[in-house]
Amino acid sequence: MRPARAARRAWAASITAASSLVYTRPAIAQTTGTVDISISTVRYDGFLASGAASLTPALRWARPAATVSARGTYLRFESGHRSLQGLVTASLFTPPSVALPHWRGELFLSAGGSSYADFASFWHATGEARLHYATDDRGAWVGGTVGRTSYGIAPRPIMAVTIAVWARREVATVTLAATRWSVGDTVYSDVVSSAHASRGRLELNGGLGARASSHGGGHGVYGEGSGTLTIGARTALFAAAGRYPTDPVSGSVAGRYASAGVRLWTATTRAPVLRDAPMSRQPVAADGDVPSVARLELRPARHGVRLVVHAAGASRVDLAGDFTDWQPVALRQSGDDAWEAVLPIASGVHRLNIRIDDQKWTAPAGTTRLTDEFGGEVGIVTIP
Repeated sequence: MRPARAARRAWAASITAASSLVYTRPAIAQTTGTVDISISTVRYDGFLASGAASLTPALRWARPAATVSARGTYLRFESGHRSLQGLVTASLFTPPSVALPHWRGELFLSAGGSSYADFASFWHATGEARLHYATDDRGAWVGGTVGRTSYGIAPRPIMAVTIAVWARREVATVTLAATRWSVGDTVYSDVVSSAHASRGRLELNGGLGARASSHGGGHGVYGEGSGTLTIGARTALFAAAGRYPTDPVSGSVAGRYASAGVRLWTATTRAPVLRDAPMSRQPVAADGDVPSVARLELRPARHGVRLVVHAAGASRVDLAGDFTDWQPVALRQSGDDAWEAVLPIASGVHRLNIRIDDQKWTAPAGTTRLTDEFGGEVGIVTIP
């Protein structure tokens, strides 16, 4: 079975809630495809260590308030045994509310299956309703899960309740989540703390969890750490290691692992045919002049791209884009009318907006303006 499946599932659920809760989503559907090629050493509890090679293709499709991801894994052990796994998830958010701007609802769906050699097969399907509260840099959510799982016998019911909090500071996001699981007659609780950080071409993820069980779910402490280094427009190197617990939902058993490999981007956001959106009439000042418009300038930097916004008279400038997961980033004042930040941005077509003094999000001059699905504007830039 795939290394770290259980631990990654728990951390992915909490990280997804923190990072995918956004109030401005990409105006056009974005599709990203990757293929991971890796080698691993795996030691399941009670067994000797075994080497393995894996191939993992994945596809992610995102548009306003909706994301769908599909992933498959082919794992071949040194014994010659093979494992196949597949997982499809979907996240649907309720539209933003003017009356309750910090509250959003979400429906998270997951379905997957796996087989090991010729004697073990599993499947599961779950649905989770979540209620989020989020500001620019912190938030919390509570969710309830129901579903079914089967290990080749009669399906067993799944029920769970989760509560989580998260906070973001500059390049890092930290999450703490607690979940009470009931899978058939197996009952257990997980408390997991996870962290995600990125700077330049380096991305780090880690987590530490503890499990307590009142009936058959196991107990103990587990943890995982991973790093990804982007070395080109479509290539990255990654390494991960850790210990994960048994997962009664997906059927994986507890073990330790270490793996390393290469990630290839096989599909990226398709650049749309763009037309400038109709420009709204600018208000005229008392002296008859048109007020200045904030202007974006892109400059190369050692660890990414330097984004400079020229905004006369501003006391605060925020920027959000698909490369920040649409989370606002406060720019640093670097001159009388200049505000800037250096961010890791991959080559390609990107979407962004800026906000001056906590006013409306707009597309700055220096970008190609596109009308989004909500009647607003989004700026388009190309990173070489």
